[in-house]
Amino acid sequence: MNATSLFWNRNLLLKHIAYWIAFVLFWGFVWGLSDYDFGRNILIQISCLPSRMLLVYISLYFLIPKYFMKKRYFEFFVTYMMLVLLISIVIQRPVMLFYVQPTYMPTWNTSNFFSSAEIINTALDINIAAVIPLAYQLLQTLETLRENNHELEVENGKIKENKEISTIDLKIDKSVHKVLVKDIIYIESQRNHVKIKLVNTELVVRHNISALQELLPGDTFIRVHRSYLVNSTKISSFSPAKIEVESETIPVGRLYKEQVKKILGYGV
Repeated sequence: MNATSLFWNRNLLLKHIAYWIAFVLFWGFVWGLSDYDFGRNILIQISCLPSRMLLVYISLYFLIPKYFMKKRYFEFFVTYMMLVLLISIVIQRPVMLFYVQPTYMPTWNTSNFFSSAEIINTALDINIAAVIPLAYQLLQTLETLRENNHELEVENGKIKENKEISTIDLKIDKSVHKVLVKDIIYIESQRNHVKIKLVNTELVVRHNISALQELLPGDTFIRVHRSYLVNSTKISSFSPAKIEVESETIPVGRLYKEQVKKILGYGV
């Protein structure tokens, strides 16, 4: 275990200890206001710590990872309620009935062990200790899930953006032609049509050059002119005014010069 892990574990342990000390002092003070016997009430709160700590830590380290983090919210709620009931009957009620009341409250009227009202009061009493830790942990879990979902969406977006496009489908007359992206040299807009210059041939299709640009990978195809879209892998030479592709000269439009300069890196 490295120094960072040791520091984190020690820091976490101190936070837990501080929470339970603050909890005992707070409720010892609140209940102590009824008779001003703060010491006795603090000891009662200490006596009730085992059941409260059991509820908190089973919930934090078992129920939340097993159910809540897997979005099984109904199962989490039902299991948590069953746990509260079980701890109330098996641990807290015996502690209260056979130790706390005889030791610290001898004049208290002892009720039936399985009294429904007493069991409910006991359940509410031990549940008080779990409210803040569970609320904090649940909020942290929800935030983690939200961040993970966001990171996944970003990653999926990157994958989608970087996904290699090998072909595009173009409708010519009544047929659909699959065109290899790597074979496209440049695309030229010609009024209501576009000419797609390929390695071994050329196609003329009724299409919009901007729409075709959306279909093609943006890191490969550069808009160098209002009427030209060029495959950067086919460029043999370039200058601020023109680009040579496969022995053909393509003009660089005035509005596109800065963008082309930035992408191709000339004049730097």
